[in-house]
Amino acid sequence: MKFKASVVVAATFALVAAMVFTTGGTAIGDQADSVGLADSEIVYRVTAEDGRLIRRVTGQVSNEVQGVPAEPVHAFNWQGINIESVEGRVSIDVDPIANEGRIKAQWTDRNGHWKLEQTMFAPPPHPSGLEIGASGSQTNLISGDPVLTNVYLHGDTTAAEPVLPTVFNHLATWGPAEVTLNGKAFENPFDGPTPLWVAHFMVTEGVRNPDGTVRTVDGEFYNPMKADSGATDREDLEVHLTFHDFPGPEVTNNFPPPLDFHYHVQFETVDIRIDNR
Repeated sequence: MKFKASVVVAATFALVAAMVFTTGGTAIGDQADSVGLADSEIVYRVTAEDGRLIRRVTGQVSNEVQGVPAEPVHAFNWQGINIESVEGRVSIDVDPIANEGRIKAQWTDRNGHWKLEQTMFAPPPHPSGLEIGASGSQTNLISGDPVLTNVYLHGDTTAAEPVLPTVFNHLATWGPAEVTLNGKAFENPFDGPTPLWVAHFMVTEGVRNPDGTVRTVDGEFYNPMKADSGATDREDLEVHLTFHDFPGPEVTNNFPPPLDFHYHVQFETVDIRIDNR
């Protein structure tokens, strides 16, 4: 077991993860309807289908988790090499004010049939998003919020790493998730004390082209050195699903290098409904 996250972040995440295991009805397939949003003032309801497995194994596998390659893997694959279409579905129902709700996902890819479920939310160790302030020339970084709407992430925002272009998020969430593969628990062997993964979902404008590539405004392949010139498509919607271990401080042969394991699936057919009381 590695203790990799900062003390504060790890303690916060471990506390939330422990709550998942000690509050009934959170196991995949046994989710209680009590995780309800009947009293919420505003609820985001998102469904997404037509998935693509983004991660690419870049060399001889040196580490794996239950037969799934863990290293070396490029989890963002901007050149679109060997991206695989997958059958699956994501369902998101969250209250961004109360930071409550439920996310379910299932998909089948080259590694088998996956299920992911998340019912608790915890903030990331970096700013949660960048928002426009009172004027167009003013921006504010938001920290400590695990469920955000209408913010920018990645690129040169300093809200998360520049692994993707600066992208507008209709909704972004973080928190511990339980994952199964082919009906068996797919546990996180890199962190403790509970075997959950760090999950991150984004509902964004378009980032990835039909050919699977991520590009700059000049048409070149995107990379973090071009964080201020990534191209996005405001007429497109995408849902990004990722789960991984806590970052660093060890450097791996993965991208992002601080992570021992990172899974990334993107969904292209997206429906968003906002219920406001």
